[in-house]
Amino acid sequence: MNRFLTHALAASMLTAVSTSAMSAPEPKDPSRQTPQGLYVTAVEAQEMMKKDDSVVLVDVRTPEEWQFVGYTKEADIMLPGVMFDYSQMDTKQNKPRYMPVQNNKWISQFEEIIFDKGYDGDNTYIIMCRSGATRAAPVAKMLDQYGFKNVYTMTDGFEGGKVKDGDKKGFRIKAGWKNSGAEWTYAIDPDKVYFKQYGVSY
Repeated sequence: MNRFLTHALAASMLTAVSTSAMSAPEPKDPSRQTPQGLYVTAVEAQEMMKKDDSVVLVDVRTPEEWQFVGYTKEADIMLPGVMFDYSQMDTKQNKPRYMPVQNNKWISQFEEIIFDKGYDGDNTYIIMCRSGATRAAPVAKMLDQYGFKNVYTMTDGFEGGKVKDGDKKGFRIKAGWKNSGAEWTYAIDPDKVYFKQYGVSY
């Protein structure tokens, strides 16, 4: 049995009660929905983290995004939810290019990190990707399978959503951590990145 499973299940009801006041609506898109059914906006995530120091922000974007788009030091765990494989064929363009694939070592790397940091099933985890869809929800589903029930997805992600009209059409300036006024930077803190010590490679 997963070493955190029993503890996580026992803690889940207590933590869910304490954080239930902070909850964004369930996404309409089924691909964004999770077994835990726990969702927050970037603003709500910040409030949760201020009120409860057991809340852990997990950034599952790529190193390229952290470096060139920015990241927040408020994320205590930065671990990519996908890797990139150049050998895959892009069927639309009929040529090889970097394609995202699930990081199949993610859960073992995650458990090693939280063990080292003294976290466990008592903690509440908020999963953040770019926009709250293609990476945050799958990671939350995977965590659910391993007994982590106190897992929220950030529905607007780090960058937020795209504006649909006007002179800023297509720009990601709608909601999201980066647009909320919260702290973020381009200056990577090497202590926040877990490549070598957890076997993450690109």
